[in-house]
Amino acid sequence: MHPTRAPFPWQVFLLGLLSGALYALGSTWQPPLQAQAFPLYFLWFSLLFGLYIAALRWVLRRDNSGHPLLLPVIIGWALVFRLSLLWVAPGFLSTDLYRYLWDGLVQQAGINPYHYPPEAPELAGLQDDAIFPFINRKWAITIYPPGAQLLFWLMAWSCPGNIVALKGMILLADGCALALLLLLLKELRADCARVLMYAWHPLVLTELGISAHLDGVMIPCVLLALYCSLKGRAWAAGLALGGASLLKLYPAILLPALYRRRAWQMVGAFIAATAAGYLLYFEAGGQIFGYLPQYLAPSEEYNLGARALLQHLLGRHLLGPFAHHYYLVAQGLTGLVLLVAMGYCLRQEKRDEEVIRWGARIIALYLLLVTPSVYQWYLLWLLALTTLAPTWSTPAWLYWSWSVNLDMLTPLPGLEASTYWLRFVEYGPVFLWLGGYWLWTRYRRRLEESLSYEDQPHHPGAE
Repeated sequence: MHPTRAPFPWQVFLLGLLSGALYALGSTWQPPLQAQAFPLYFLWFSLLFGLYIAALRWVLRRDNSGHPLLLPVIIGWALVFRLSLLWVAPGFLSTDLYRYLWDGLVQQAGINPYHYPPEAPELAGLQDDAIFPFINRKWAITIYPPGAQLLFWLMAWSCPGNIVALKGMILLADGCALALLLLLLKELRADCARVLMYAWHPLVLTELGISAHLDGVMIPCVLLALYCSLKGRAWAAGLALGGASLLKLYPAILLPALYRRRAWQMVGAFIAATAAGYLLYFEAGGQIFGYLPQYLAPSEEYNLGARALLQHLLGRHLLGPFAHHYYLVAQGLTGLVLLVAMGYCLRQEKRDEEVIRWGARIIALYLLLVTPSVYQWYLLWLLALTTLAPTWSTPAWLYWSWSVNLDMLTPLPGLEASTYWLRFVEYGPVFLWLGGYWLWTRYRRRLEESLSYEDQPHHPGAE
């Protein structure tokens, strides 16, 4: 007898069709610059997120012997979604891509991007009406590291000031991320249909397809580093992770997760790649770190999670010389937690899936405890690693990938006093899930130990 052929995945196809219609609707509505339009965007995003969760549940619960067209349907719709957003202007969502274009034009003019802020008189000849008015922090030197600057220069050399070309480059890199996710899922002998978790997520699509954040280029570098690590190519993993860190800096925290016993080539390659990138712009001297020192200041804090709670408690109860610097104490404590976790990870002998799971844990700790800001696109690389190795914490990360948008409601009229409630709705379920599951596993472990002890034969001692 021939095995029964799996039915065509009509559920996924129809959910993709509905999502495609919503993305097409979004492509006709160019977000205005005024943030007052955010509620409409949030409603649109939430509808897409609901369709995404329905498709994800179907894919994760199906029989592994799926229809051969399931993966082409998933990837096909993912590409359609991305293409539909190519010509959408970022509007109030983000202005970062204008800084990308500006830094490229500055370099194309033969000027080191770390020398002057955009509003400097020395750059007056570049201050046009198409890009300059939309740059954020015109008074500040760029924050982006050398790898990003090379990318910006390449875009200025090929398509100077072209927003659509820049977004196309980001989406092309994101297509490489999809290919690497499929390659990694195959390497892990996992169901390749799980790529839907990343490929269809509306946060990925909006932050890369509309806002064109640089994370779209950083994530494939991180995935390449993971793949090289799993294949035992330590030096290539180090180079790829160094490239990712030259784009966004914080991927360097994954070094302990990727490190395997006696793989010093990876560390050496990482250091060499990073040093080579900074040497290209060494003439900037101490300014080569740009706006980064100011970015770490309390005035730049945005949408913090556990660290905000800790700072609040310390600010109310801390006495002595640190009473007015409670944020420094909170930074030290949360940073210490991350360093301890990274050190523990470094000592572990990790299997393939454990490499990825440790990477996801370190990213989650960084986002919840250490980072000075939690913007929406910061969660994208956590979603990428969660796609490869889902764990009990996956529901918390999926919820957070929707609720992270709530903080954008706080500046709206009438909601200024609701900041704490919105922050609770964003983070409360995340911490309740993580804490509740941890308590449940401890209780279950103790219960199992108690039952196993009772099942053991007892021999009374000699009287």
